[in-house]
Amino acid sequence: MKFLDKLGLAIFSIIVFILSVILCLILFGFIDTGIITVAINAIASEQNATYITIGILVVLILLAIKCLFFPSWERHSSSSDDDGILLQNDNGKLLITKGTIKNLVNGTVDEFKELEGTEVDVNIDQNNEVYVDLTINVQKETVIKEVSTKLQNKIKDAVRKATDLEIKEINIKVNDVEREEQKRTEEKVKETKENTSEE
Repeated sequence: MKFLDKLGLAIFSIIVFILSVILCLILFGFIDTGIITVAINAIASEQNATYITIGILVVLILLAIKCLFFPSWERHSSSSDDDGILLQNDNGKLLITKGTIKNLVNGTVDEFKELEGTEVDVNIDQNNEVYVDLTINVQKETVIKEVSTKLQNKIKDAVRKATDLEIKEINIKVNDVEREEQKRTEEKVKETKENTSEE
């Protein structure tokens, strides 16, 4: 949260607190409503006081609009692999990027022979919690639920061991079931293209 947002929040908290106290005092009968009427009439009768009050109110309105409609807190869910989590200790700082987490996930996925064509997306929210979205293709005979549970556990373990970070969620989307014949055909087409390009 940037300075202007903190300032706006502090000012509005103070104003709400003061108004709440004044309203409570009026309702309990400690302050006469006539005093408030006299104060407003005094401000309205003096031209300089009126201008100062209008200026303060305009600034507060602009600050309210800025804080409500244009917040400046950081969003960590951008697609850049340079974004990450900054860890700090007595010896210095360590930035673990989304790209690093993505590579760890890809390395773990490669251990599963029944998976094909994996896409990985890593998101980090403002609380530095890591979310991984996987899109996978599986071979025909694969028990999807069993493999996905093993995959989620292995990814969490691999990232925890390498970075000491906990992954909040690993969401898996099964895009397609690869048939063995389809796989062989694709490999033959690929080989044929490679052989043709070499000649």
